[in-house]
Amino acid sequence: MGLEFRAARLAVAAALLLSACETVPFGLPQPSQPDPPPAITLPPAKGEIIGTGPVRIAVLLPMTAPGNGSRIATEFRNAAKMAAEEFGQQTIELVVKDTAGKPEQALATASEAGAEGSSAVLGPLFAAEVTQAATVLRPANKIDIAFSSDGNVAGGGTYLNSFLPEGIVDRGVSFAIMRGYRSFVALLPNGPAGDVAENQLKRTLAANGGTLIQSARYDYDDSSLQVAASSIAQAAGQAQAIFIPDGGSSPNAVAAALRSSGVDLASKKLIGTGQWTTSNLTDPALVGAWFADADQTRLATYKTRYREKFGADPSINSALAYDTVAMVAGIVKRYGAAGFTRPVIEEPAGYSGYTGVFRFLSNGTPERGYAVYEVGAGGAMTIVSPAPTSFGRS
Repeated sequence: MGLEFRAARLAVAAALLLSACETVPFGLPQPSQPDPPPAITLPPAKGEIIGTGPVRIAVLLPMTAPGNGSRIATEFRNAAKMAAEEFGQQTIELVVKDTAGKPEQALATASEAGAEGSSAVLGPLFAAEVTQAATVLRPANKIDIAFSSDGNVAGGGTYLNSFLPEGIVDRGVSFAIMRGYRSFVALLPNGPAGDVAENQLKRTLAANGGTLIQSARYDYDDSSLQVAASSIAQAAGQAQAIFIPDGGSSPNAVAAALRSSGVDLASKKLIGTGQWTTSNLTDPALVGAWFADADQTRLATYKTRYREKFGADPSINSALAYDTVAMVAGIVKRYGAAGFTRPVIEEPAGYSGYTGVFRFLSNGTPERGYAVYEVGAGGAMTIVSPAPTSFGRS
């Protein structure tokens, strides 16, 4: 029976833990007695209304998209509602608009949001939707904080609050180099996710004095993987580290293929990504491996609180919606509707929430604080390098 593989999405799937007071965050100081907001009469809005605040924020989500799209949208909507109730019920008014997962509808809802006086837009989720929404939001100088994990759609006032695979790869590989592992081989899946991981691996190695001896790509079947492992076996014997970014069953299958090709894994450091949290880490071949991921203890608290409120387990990515709404409420409390400018959004000290510390760079992509985990016996995960708790000012 052939091995089953799951295509890499290189999105972090983790769980996070902090006390309730510690998860309230954000890098913007709150005035002790904020000035009352000016009286502004907004036109009627189309969509689900959450909150009664004077500053309107549109939230574009694929509520009726096919497949998993609507389920993910519901989780993001629930997380946004939870944050609004806790941070800004009388500060902001969220207007949830359905994009149906269609770029043309994302364009229409973005236009509608602008006409209705929304001070900023959160979402959409998918790259093609973000691109279309930006065609109307950027000319109007409207800040958009979207949730796509494709960094190519960021910039020009469009920000992404997401787990970009590039940052996860960079953190894990940089840590390995710092610990003395400078020569790498890589086994990566064919397709866009493998391209992103390999390109970032090369950038990180070049920036930190590391070397990529050889890389190999595979399709999701036994024979393709075995060919890739065999082609890289000799180079793996010379390398100090083996980079395996994919999750699901891939780390286990890659390790088995390398062993059958004569590679002594005991003498190598395996480097993965946060996608490994979807894998069977009890495999003895993975003991000692390192991978970067969000601080799982914080996200565990988010998942518990979400489950208590909505009666279901959320995806980890939905915590991004919670943190974004909490951040937006903090901006409004400090600056009002006038706070949605690039200098404010790009606050160097950043923000902190269930997804850890994060800040937005001038190109619209996020910089996040990730921990590095080591796989132990029985699949135990131990932090070998904690996630940063702040960025400081730069």
